[in-house]
Amino acid sequence: MTYRELLHAVSEGDVDSVRRMLHPDTDLNRAPGTTPLYRAAVHGDHEMVRLLLEYGADPDRASGGKDEGLPLCAAASWNHWEAVQALVDGGADPDAAEAGGWTALLWAATQGHLRSADILLDAGAAPDAADDAGNTPLTAAARFGAYGVVWSLLEHGADPALPDGAGETALDIARRWSAIDLEAELRDEVTRHAEPGWAIMVAKDHAADGTELIVAEARDAKGDGFRTARQRGHAAITILLEEALGLRTSAEELVARAAPYLDLDEDGETWWAAVHALQKRHDEETFEAAAELCDSGDPQDREFAVDVLAQFGYDADVRPFRERSLAILRRMAPAETEPKVVDALLSAIAHHADAEALPEVLEILDRPGRRPSCKDAMALAAVLPPGDEEGLARLVRLTEEDDAEVRDWATMGLAGLDADTPRIREALAARLADRDITTVAEAARGLAQRGDRRAIGGIHRVLSETDDDYARDLALEGATRLGLEIETVIR
Repeated sequence: MTYRELLHAVSEGDVDSVRRMLHPDTDLNRAPGTTPLYRAAVHGDHEMVRLLLEYGADPDRASGGKDEGLPLCAAASWNHWEAVQALVDGGADPDAAEAGGWTALLWAATQGHLRSADILLDAGAAPDAADDAGNTPLTAAARFGAYGVVWSLLEHGADPALPDGAGETALDIARRWSAIDLEAELRDEVTRHAEPGWAIMVAKDHAADGTELIVAEARDAKGDGFRTARQRGHAAITILLEEALGLRTSAEELVARAAPYLDLDEDGETWWAAVHALQKRHDEETFEAAAELCDSGDPQDREFAVDVLAQFGYDADVRPFRERSLAILRRMAPAETEPKVVDALLSAIAHHADAEALPEVLEILDRPGRRPSCKDAMALAAVLPPGDEEGLARLVRLTEEDDAEVRDWATMGLAGLDADTPRIREALAARLADRDITTVAEAARGLAQRGDRRAIGGIHRVLSETDDDYARDLALEGATRLGLEIETVIR
């Protein structure tokens, strides 16, 4: 075996060949030149990384090729998170720095690589370790618009007040970028780097944290060129950082910031950042502000306020505003006609889980022309008192809807009821033949909780037909409830 042959096999991802080439005295750390571990890390070949570490590759040895550095930094910069995990498992120093003071965490934060950043932080990476220019992971993530990375950094103790080398804090940066037309800015940036005749392209997707990811590229006919990207998470980051710094922003300002992103984020991440910032305040002034927004003529104001009141002031089991919040929600429900606000009301009522709101829930569900949704099932199951046959019949009908999501949520709600009646059992048993496997899993667990051995068929079906972790966990929980051995269930 030559060193060149080893590097080639590593580059090709040929684990079997590399395993045959290696022996206990193989020197995997020779210099100068590219190291095999760096080559595997930059390719994201986590299986190869683990193999090379097993045979003595030094995880903290910088590679000697042109523009190369530490394996951990390479893996993090490309978001090869499995390779990042393999390297830290193999003893890589999460705070080791390349030229200029660049750590793996800085590489991940600068490019919004959430999974890699989480692994590094959990491995003990210093959240405030700056490069030689003073850029911290938090200021870098704020500049990129990486909301998820900022959230993770704060959770791991990053100092929100720490400035970068230019004297700007992460909040300064996030506020500035929030005011910028991000797509236009990125398009202008690539245009400045383009030569005549180059193609300019802008693509949009969602990053791992749910905020919109915008990628702009300028390419020549050969495919070479310039690329830049940002996440549209700056408004959400601003909200997070203000909260972390103890800065108080009005409810009106928060809803105004969040509203433009409601249809851009994958799951309303900016919207919920604003909602949660208010829910945590626990004070009379904020409650009154939310209550006032409930009477706004703007449907988005009302939707926002309802979302806030859904869990306002919640602190473990202490809910000092619960009764007053529920009274407002029940008052709003009969008169509200805007679909998004109605759905928000159902979700909020479900969070309060008070049987007194059953009439309002049934009134909404029975409105002419209403198309059943998962929110209907969620709310009805949450407020349904034991022995209410009318409400139970309505929930059972929801388990039979054409929409698989509605059936799933309704079956979960039915399974979670405290009651145990023949009607509930029969409705759950009927779902064991459902074409949606998650609904089958919910039904099987619900039957198992009631000691009904008809659940075994559903458990067997789930474990035989799907690799979905959630559905399998439900089935295994049901098996445990019935005292079944796993071998018996899956045979």
